[in-house]
Formats: sequence, structure tokens, C-alpha cells
Amino acid sequence: MHHALLVDEILLNILAALREADAPYSQLNAVARTCHFLSPLALDFLWSELPDARPLLQYIKPRIPNDPHISVPSASFQRAASRVRKLSCPALTCSDTHSQIALTEQLRLLSMMDITTSLFPSLRRLSWTDTDQSRYVYIRLFLSPTLESLELDFFFHKPPNFPFLTILPKLCPNLHSMSISKHPVISLSEDEGPSAVRTICRLPRLTALECKSSTISEADILHLSQLKSLVTLSLGIPSWVSSDRRSSAPHSSRAAKECADCLWFCNLRNLHLRAFSIPIITSFLEPGCRPLQSVVFDISEAPTTASLTECFSTLYSSHNECSAMRSIKVQDSLSNATFGVSQFLPNSKIITADVFKPLFAFTKLRIFDLGVCLSFSLGDSDLTAMASSWPELEVFCLNEGRGWHLSASQPRPLITVRGLQSLCTLCPRLYQIAIVLNALDLFLPCPTTSLFSRQDTALVRNLAVTRLSLGDSRLANPQDVACALSSIFPCLKKISAWQYPLDTLPESRYYRRLWEEVNNILQQRSNRDIIAVAN
Repeated sequence: MHHALLVDEILLNILAALREADAPYSQLNAVARTCHFLSPLALDFLWSELPDARPLLQYIKPRIPNDPHISVPSASFQRAASRVRKLSCPALTCSDTHSQIALTEQLRLLSMMDITTSLFPSLRRLSWTDTDQSRYVYIRLFLSPTLESLELDFFFHKPPNFPFLTILPKLCPNLHSMSISKHPVISLSEDEGPSAVRTICRLPRLTALECKSSTISEADILHLSQLKSLVTLSLGIPSWVSSDRRSSAPHSSRAAKECADCLWFCNLRNLHLRAFSIPIITSFLEPGCRPLQSVVFDISEAPTTASLTECFSTLYSSHNECSAMRSIKVQDSLSNATFGVSQFLPNSKIITADVFKPLFAFTKLRIFDLGVCLSFSLGDSDLTAMASSWPELEVFCLNEGRGWHLSASQPRPLITVRGLQSLCTLCPRLYQIAIVLNALDLFLPCPTTSLFSRQDTALVRNLAVTRLSLGDSRLANPQDVACALSSIFPCLKKISAWQYPLDTLPESRYYRRLWEEVNNILQQRSNRDIIAVAN
């Protein structure tokens, strides 16, 4: 054996590389079988992350046929299970009847065996996805005091039986992350039994919760809002939130409501809300969620400029530590809805710089991503004002892949290459940009031309950006555009413009061809640079 393999760091890196490069893990299996010295470490890597529970359950066989009650899990199972740190139980296709029956039988045998200690003493993460409601009673077998993350996802609508939920805080005292998919697990009616949220709120170390449903009850949201350990929340909120919170729950006292508002997610840092409209999200934010560091708002319908402004104003007014905010993302699900109606939008659907002013106080913002079915009316001065307010910006996306569309009062975008230069000067950390330019008349001369003035010699160059998303930007001369953009972004390799759904517009074919010419020029320049370096 080579002496290098005696160094733990080198050996661990080699085994990690084998695991990443070999999906079936046959190489790790070979190492474990052929080398006694490397076998323990190879087996640790082999069993530490299981994308499927069935390889482990194959060891489950009763020692006495037809009488598993006096049996215990085999030594092979116990050795493998003790190494498992991350386990997934992926859904089987309903048509695969044989696998469905075999998996259920293996779990049934395991549940009938004489088990006194935790089967998975090292398990940290458990993800259970299933199509068979009957198998959820076996989740209890996989829970352990070491479990830190639990994901439950299923594809049926009838409330399943989760007998372990009521004792989950006792079974998994170290659980800090939980994800549940459907509403029967989250909020049951009084006739169906107690809500699982009451149990979740008793987990002493829960810091992250994802509720994929949007049917959670108001009472359960109020319980969650009082959970001081909660740092990350992903939640679908129903339409009742848009009504007055003080009058929407007749059985709750006013004093309890006031107490809830005072402690409304007081330690939350990361918030992901899914709702039908922006006003519902604004109503949810109204009591204040402080001090947030990142927010993601996914909505079903396109907002208006007024609803966006109100949402951003509420976000600002409820935030007592503006320097804490790092990331803001707002997306709707109507990427191409406006194309089927008209290219010309009313003023209520046109975003101006005034919409963003409430966010200018978040001076430490690093990510701003807005993707909505609205038009944008922004000029170079507006872009400069935004960049001046967010000097640490790293990701700046306005309707990436969607374009800005046309408005009746503004037939072309007002942002030029000069504005893009100002953005990069004021935000030197930018590495991802999605914006729409007016590249028909360039105001930034190419440094290789005779028009290159003295003041342009101090042009700030961004070496991090290798790709630009320019939506429905229009251009006239591909050579000039490629020259101007590569002057700001020397490492620029590709520009995405007029992609789906913009390719359905009448003028898309013409401008896509021009942007393809720009990409060809950029590729030629990149090849020349590589050859120059090689020589």
C-alpha cells in the first residue's frame, strides 16, 4: 500500500471522489471487499447516504420462518444501519406492483422484530416520499434521537395515520428542520383530531419549517408565529389572511391577538411565502417579521405597481434592522400571460423607480430578483440610484428571460450601455445580471475605436460576469454592441436574449439573429485570447 494512503485527509478525498464519480458505488463496494485496511472507511462512504432504503431492507429476513416475533435485525443490517446518516425513501411507481408489495413486506417484518434500541443511531436526515398511505405507520422505525432533518411527502389526499407525531418531540429532540407536503398533516379539523402544528411547535430545537400546502388554519399560523426558535419558514398562505386578523378568528380573544402580533415570528430570518396575490402577502407581513435576512414571495397572479409598492413599504416599515436584509425575490407564475393580450400595458402595470424606493434603506442587499408580468420604465439615472443604495449587490435580475415588454408611452427601454457601466462601477461584487438595454444607439464607445475618449480609459471592468440575460433588448450593430459589452465584461461568453416566451413576438426572429452574431463575436474573441495566452 502506498504511504500516501496512510494520510487520512488524502484517503478521505479519494473515497469522496469515488462516491461522486460512481453513481452505483461499485468502486466503493470493490474497495470495501478487496482491502481490509480501507474497508471500514469505504463502508462508511458506501452507506452514509442512501437514496433508497431497499438496499438496506434486503437484510430483513425472519430467522424462524413465519415467526418474526422472536427475531432481531441481522448483524449485517445493524452494521449497515449504524453507518447511515442520510436516508431517502423515494416513491415507487404505482404500476410497479412487485416492488410495492416487497417494500411493504420488508417494513412489516422489521416492525414485528424485537427491537429495543434505535435502528439508526447515526441518522441525521430522513426523507420519506410515498404513494401508499399504509406505509406511513412504519416511519416510526426510522426515527432516532440523532435525527436533525425530516421530510414527509406523499401523493394522496386522505389524511394518513401518523401515530408517531404526538411523541415526535420525545423521539427526535434534536430535530431542527421539518418539511411536510399536504394539508391533512398540517391542519386537521376538530373532527379529525389535533393539528400536527401543535406538536411541531413543541419541538425544542426546530429552526426551519416548510409547509407546502396553502390550507393551514389561522390558529396554526398563530401558534407558529410564537415559536421563538423558528429561523426559516416556507409557507403557503390561504386567502383568509387578506382579511383583518383581529376579526377573522371569533373564538380568539383580543388580548391573545395583540400578544400574537407583538411576538409575530420575532426571530425569523428567512421567509418564503406562496400566495395567490401580493395583498395577501402584505397582510401577512403587517404585524412585522423582524429582523429578516431573506424573503421569497411566489404569487399566482401578476401584481400591480401599487400592490408591489405597498408590499415593499410594509416590508420596510416592519423591519427595525434594515442592514440585516440580504436577499429579496418576487416571482409570479404568469411568465407569458401578457403576450396573449397586448404588448401595450396600462400605467398600473408599468414599474418605475418609485416602486423600489422603500427598499433603498436595505443598504446591505446582495440579491434582488424581480420576475413579474409587468413593464419597466427605468432609465440610466434610476439604475444609478438603485446601485448607489445597494453597493454590495451580487445578483440583480429584473424579469430574467421575460423581457420588459412595451408600453404605450415608452416604446423602447431607456437604460443604455452607459447605465450598465454605472451599475458595475457602483456594485463591484455583481456576478449575475438580467436587464433590458437600448442598444440601438450606443453611448459608450468601444476602446479600440478612435472615438475612445480620455474619460473612458478609467472604465471599470467586471471579471465575474460571464453571462448576461438581456430579455427583449434591441440592437442595431452587433460589432459595436459586442465591443462595448466586452469592454465592461472582459470574461463575457454568452448573452441570452429573446428566449421563450419572447420568441413568440413578431420581431423576435430579427433581433435573435443579431444577438447570435454578438455571441459569435464574443466567442471569436475568447478563442483569440486563449491562443494568445497559450503562445
